[in-house]
Amino acid sequence: MDITGTHSVPGPRDRVFAALCDPAVLMRCIPVLEEMERLSPTDYAARVRTTLGPMKARFSGRLKLEPEDGLHRYRLLAQGNGGLAGAVKGEALVILEEDGGRTLLTYSLTVALGGAVGRLAAKLVQAKTDRVLAAFFERFAEEIHARLD
Repeated sequence: MDITGTHSVPGPRDRVFAALCDPAVLMRCIPVLEEMERLSPTDYAARVRTTLGPMKARFSGRLKLEPEDGLHRYRLLAQGNGGLAGAVKGEALVILEEDGGRTLLTYSLTVALGGAVGRLAAKLVQAKTDRVLAAFFERFAEEIHARLD
C-alpha cells in the first residue's frame, strides 16, 4: 500500500521537525498510539492499538529515523508485530520545506501488511489509514500553533 500527501502546518521548519521527534507530542497527536519511548536520538519503541472492521489489534514495534539532510528531509522506518493479527512494515520519506512562516510536509509512505491484517480488504485498511493521518495532521497543527503562542 502506497500513500502520499502534503500538509501545511504553522511554524518554522526547525520547530516542526523537533515536534515530530518528540514522543510526548506524538502521543497527543496520533490517535492510535498507546505508548512511545525514545530509545536514542533516532530510535523509538512504540505500541499501537487499532480497530479494522471486526478486528481489534495491538502492534508493538520499533521506529528508526534516518535524517538524510538535517531538518529538510528524513526517512522513517517502522516495523511492528501484532501476534495473531499479523505484522506491519513501513517506510516513509518526509520532506520539510519553509513556506512563508509555515512548514510544508510532503510524505510518501509504503506499507506492507502480513497475517490477518494483510488479508483484510485494501479499501478497509486504506480508509483507516486516511482517518488516522487526517486526525494526526489536525492535532499536530493545533499542537504547533499552541507552541507558537
